[in-house]
Amino acid sequence: IQPGGYAVVGAAAFSGAVTHTISTSVIVFELTGQISHIIPVMIAVLIANAAAQWLQPSIYDSIIQIKKLPYLPEISSKHTHLYNKYVKDIMRRDIIFCSYESTCRQIQQMLQTTDYRSFPIVDNEQNMTFLGSIR
Repeated sequence: IQPGGYAVVGAAAFSGAVTHTISTSVIVFELTGQISHIIPVMIAVLIANAAAQWLQPSIYDSIIQIKKLPYLPEISSKHTHLYNKYVKDIMRRDIIFCSYESTCRQIQQMLQTTDYRSFPIVDNEQNMTFLGSIR
């Protein structure tokens, strides 16, 4: 029993708890080269990670919140029905577009009859391969 082994296990557990990552155990293995500490380090990191996730956000999430940066919150189980929408449910199918075959008259009519700000450009009406958009 070496005191340095306990220190390494404790440091790995602390780092894993603060960052909420398990990869700290791999970093510890590579830094120390002590494969004999795999089981204690992995167990300590897993337990510390589980306890820290239950108690507080990670250091990265905390920094994001302190700096008021855009943050994606976790999806809770009571709101998952909101995430079951598909693009086909909300997309428009009557698209007004320009192609290589569009004439000046068609483009002028398109600009006068719609209030869109951007129009897709496709190669032709059969393929409908998107090439870009114009404003």
